Amino acid sequence: MTGESNFVKDDGSLALNNLANIVKRSTGKINIKMKGKTALALDFKKDKLLLDIIDPTVFGRTEQDNYDVGLFEKIKAAKKVGRILNNNGLSVTILRKGKRALSIGRETTPTISGLLTGSDDIQIDSIKQVTKLGRDMKKANHNKDDA
Repeated sequence: MTGESNFVKDDGSLALNNLANIVKRSTGKINIKMKGKTALALDFKKDKLLLDIIDPTVFGRTEQDNYDVGLFEKIKAAKKVGRILNNNGLSVTILRKGKRALSIGRETTPTISGLLTGSDDIQIDSIKQVTKLGRDMKKANHNKDDA
């Protein structure tokens, strides 16, 4: 085995591996604006990516029919992403309006969050910010449904 993960690769895994390789070779910052205001800021630092979600409406409504995916399915997906990032030597830190919420990938050192997620590749940096981010995303999707 050549450092590859031990799960079956699907299209999503291959896409994440390819994206991880692109991110590792990238440096600099990208700001994505909506209506003249920054909605998403990406800061590439070799094997780290800081993803600052300033306006969650940038993601729009998820395309799946059932938005209320269960907690265990979300954790399972996050664990898979974390494992792929770790295998590629990459870390992603997700921020909410400039404040750290959670980190996924190589440079995580989870304590209690490791017990909650069952993964060494996911670290909750701030329960408060993760909760606020989840609320922001849910509100953004709810507002899209009303439009």
